[in-house]
Amino acid sequence: MDLPAAENHADMMDSKASATYGEKVSDNAPINPKLDPHGFPLRPQPTSDPLDPLNWPYWLKLAVLLQVSFLAFLGPFCQAVINSAFVPLAKDLHISVVVASYNTTIAILFAGVSPILWSPIANVYGRRPIFLAVSALGIAAQCAAGAAPTWGGILAARAFVGMGTSAGMGIGAAVVADMFFMHERGRYMGIYIVFVTNGAHIAAVVGGYTALNHSLGWRWCYWIPAMILAGTWVLMLFCLPETLYHRDNKTGESHMHHQQQRQTHRAWLSLLTFRGVPIKRKLQLWDFTHVFLMLKYPSVLLSTLYYAVSFGLGSVLFAVTGAKAFGSIYHFNTAQIGLCIGLSTFIGTLIGELLAGPVSDRILYLSTKRSGGAFRPEARLQAIWPGALLLPAGVIIEGVCLQYRTHWSGPVLGIGIGAFGLQIISTNIFAYVTDCYKPQSAEISTLLNLGRQTFSFTLGFYMIPFAAATTWGVAWSVMAVIQAVLFGGVVLLMWRGKEWRERLGAPEFDRDL
Repeated sequence: MDLPAAENHADMMDSKASATYGEKVSDNAPINPKLDPHGFPLRPQPTSDPLDPLNWPYWLKLAVLLQVSFLAFLGPFCQAVINSAFVPLAKDLHISVVVASYNTTIAILFAGVSPILWSPIANVYGRRPIFLAVSALGIAAQCAAGAAPTWGGILAARAFVGMGTSAGMGIGAAVVADMFFMHERGRYMGIYIVFVTNGAHIAAVVGGYTALNHSLGWRWCYWIPAMILAGTWVLMLFCLPETLYHRDNKTGESHMHHQQQRQTHRAWLSLLTFRGVPIKRKLQLWDFTHVFLMLKYPSVLLSTLYYAVSFGLGSVLFAVTGAKAFGSIYHFNTAQIGLCIGLSTFIGTLIGELLAGPVSDRILYLSTKRSGGAFRPEARLQAIWPGALLLPAGVIIEGVCLQYRTHWSGPVLGIGIGAFGLQIISTNIFAYVTDCYKPQSAEISTLLNLGRQTFSFTLGFYMIPFAAATTWGVAWSVMAVIQAVLFGGVVLLMWRGKEWRERLGAPEFDRDL
């Protein structure tokens, strides 16, 4: 394998880095940069501090990744376990199945909006305090939903469920960017995305069997997630270290006043004390606008629009309409509905990830090698093509099969194909945008979550009425065409993304992260 020598690339990489994208070769400009396995300078360059998350041993990185990914999984899981039980819930509370779906959509909406608050706080005070505090709210809200005697009380509690289960979904991708280098980010971001995407899918299976069990009933669709979230909270309390790490771009120093102490303790032992983040500045009202300031960058705006609609159609559409579709057409019970939705999407996303993160990282490496060492994040977008074709195809297949009442395996196959395509799209979008603006990864993660949740929130209100007014095939095909058209924005980024980034420059805030 051809390994370019570091001395032939270091100067070129440093001179091109800030012009290419916001993630520099090195904030501290080392004379001899550390290299990735291919011989290119690592992006970003780690400091000499053993507590820099980039320097952590891989067992610790993976342990943190799995904790944060599972917390992100619990967001859609807690919101969607009730989905398979809409019919018995509606019967007991004397409401329609469509109205019962508001149970999930209100949680989705608040889960999308609330990370706008968590992101700036996490950038100042750390990720760990937000994960713990917000999850505690989620546990209390889930219990309140399970105990609420009225429909209005359940809806109010579910709004707080959305807020309390949003931290992992809203800023989890920032933790991945905190710990992993650019050349490996696709693979590990893909692991995180698998958890995020499958939360609602596994929820369908769990909710279906829970609601079918007469000794439990639909209220246990609230209690079971509350118990799982509480167990996760205890695990994080004792096992989740802080990943936020400030780097001083001007002086090349990174917490030098802590270096003597850090050199006398092993890094893992220091981490287990759950050190706080040195407060570099005060939280300001202006910080809460940073999420929206990122929308001026085409790489963020176009990616967010495409991802939001893709996630809604490739995951949430199946979840919020499954009870009605498979219940009325195939007369399935709640357990069967859960299996149809949950297993097909779960298998589709797992297979899709085989063609997502690893392929994305490989394409990025080959592009870098061809260009003589110049990293271009837009290379990752080439890996989206299979997903861009398969996701709308899967949506159309499900809609047409439901319209013509084919064998139940037809719509199930369409769901699986759609989930396969969504996983490819999601992993590459997250990896691409964080490559472009790594220091602002918390804002980017929040914005992608906001787009995903806001669009998904609307589907429960109009998709079933849309299908009733037209047909399942027409309604699903219209949405698939809209999603396919938005891929044009990604194609524009492949063509002009690098030029736009260089013209606009990097954001001024959070540059030391």
